[in-house]
Amino acid sequence: MVASPLMAVLLLGAAAADPVPATPDWARPAPTPVVAPAGTTGPAAAGSPASGQRKATAPVIQDSLFSVVWRKPLVEPWLLEYKPTEPASPAIDPVTRMVVVATRDGVVQAFSVDGQPLWHHVGRGPYVAGPYVADDLVFAAGIDGKIFALDRASGEVRWTYQIREEIGTQALVVDDLVYFATLEGTVLALEARTGRFAWNFRREPTGKFTILGAGRPTVVDGVLYKGFADGSVVAFDAKTGSVKWDRKVGRGDYPDIDASVLVSKNRAYVASYGGPVMALDRADGGMVWESKVPFAYKASLDGDLLVVVSTTEVVGLDVKDGRRIWETPLEGTPYGDPVIVKGIVLVPNGKGLLVLDRRNGKKLRLFTRGSGAMASPAVLGKRVYVLSNQGELVAVDLR
Repeated sequence: MVASPLMAVLLLGAAAADPVPATPDWARPAPTPVVAPAGTTGPAAAGSPASGQRKATAPVIQDSLFSVVWRKPLVEPWLLEYKPTEPASPAIDPVTRMVVVATRDGVVQAFSVDGQPLWHHVGRGPYVAGPYVADDLVFAAGIDGKIFALDRASGEVRWTYQIREEIGTQALVVDDLVYFATLEGTVLALEARTGRFAWNFRREPTGKFTILGAGRPTVVDGVLYKGFADGSVVAFDAKTGSVKWDRKVGRGDYPDIDASVLVSKNRAYVASYGGPVMALDRADGGMVWESKVPFAYKASLDGDLLVVVSTTEVVGLDVKDGRRIWETPLEGTPYGDPVIVKGIVLVPNGKGLLVLDRRNGKKLRLFTRGSGAMASPAVLGKRVYVLSNQGELVAVDLR
């Protein structure tokens, strides 16, 4: 049984946070924006109702790690709304460098690198899974199970597909297929250009409460790897969906694997909420080593470092043997994947974006706009996009 996405904070334990200094000007709530009218799709003129935004503001803060280039409020607060969240990660098109974001009001919007609105599409929110850009298409899917393929240049709908489950992860396009994962334990493969069904696999529910979340499918060398709420990791033929091997990793009352399976050379790395973090042989799923990180929820791989985020700490493990290299307390409820870039680790959580030194896990910053940031940041080069829980998109350049 999967709990509602809006109840995530009730299922995931929040960690104690260090005291936060008085809120500076750059971290104060932004003014209320104008929102795009429902049922519209198409280009947006800056400052118009169709854009859904005011113009992006000028840089607001600089320090030794980063500079804020622009910020833009996206979502109008709802009446009596309590502690809003924006779990859907932004996506960057590597060709045009535009950023696409999907927010809890059901709007998918695209902005240029300097923050100018390009187009918008109004669907049904909220979005748990972020959009994904591949070639000339943008893929977006809400928790209502409706998948959209949008034209990258205009935002016009190319095709749609309906599944009666909640899409829980960003899409992934490999060759001619696009892959999705649902919160109910289904992997779905569609033809990317047409939306035609290719194959699916469903791991039947355990009949118990599970931890909210799902890992994104990982495809390497024609094999798709995916973890499930029952604690199993399955390797599939990415073209046909046939099972190559099935390995039980998770243990205990909550064996959920909500982190993406991470692959490097001949190993696959898996983190389970029940505590085990394992390195598996890619060929047959056999265990290479096992480490312990209780309540492990998300993970990221960078060379010889495996970063695991639990509900209480962030841990750096040596990929060779699973040995702990460093650990640091977590400052809020986790949700999105950590991101490792330019020698720092970015950990999204309910307090904000925790910035750690990759070498030793030392806390460098807590980037916040006052409402936390559950979504994984999007990174291309030195540019980082952060979506706050309040619904403000912030463009940051790393130094």
